[in-house]
Amino acid sequence: MPMNSQAQFRQHSQSGGTLMGFVLGLLLGLAIAVGVAITLTRGAPEPKLNLRAPELSNNKAPVAQAIDEGEIQVEERVDLNKPLQSKSATAKKSKDPIAAIADSAQGAEYWLQTGAFRNQDEAQRQKASLAMQGLEAVISEREVDGSILWRVRVGPFIGQDEVVQKRAQLQSASIPSTVIRINKAN
Repeated sequence: MPMNSQAQFRQHSQSGGTLMGFVLGLLLGLAIAVGVAITLTRGAPEPKLNLRAPELSNNKAPVAQAIDEGEIQVEERVDLNKPLQSKSATAKKSKDPIAAIADSAQGAEYWLQTGAFRNQDEAQRQKASLAMQGLEAVISEREVDGSILWRVRVGPFIGQDEVVQKRAQLQSASIPSTVIRINKAN
């Protein structure tokens, strides 16, 4: 039986349809991707290439310096009514911080500083960690070289025994601390 021309046309029109559809789909997808990429790059701000970062001078001292385990930092509350010449700015340094506390003058108060942070959230985390150890900490802010430093301290302590006990508690929890002595102006 001979095939008529209409049946032959139907058979011929169906061949190659899958391959042609696949190629057309790829081209259409590529065109859409190029269109989206062009649209997104038009809305993006242009980088400013002619701006330079401000130059920092290298002669500034670092904000936080490493402190030996046995070193004591001394902060004095200055009484502006006394002449500056009568003040002595020398502080005894000893290998044993407890011995330095025992040799110090009466009327001083002591703190255990457990950290100094540039971010207040980090200071709050340190304070919470100390609260979990049963220690009440205080966060104080101090401006150093134009930036704010958040200090976490435990205290104040008046006697040597309290400082030794709390410092031992901090060391057992692997929390480093530095003894800070603040001389009260009489």
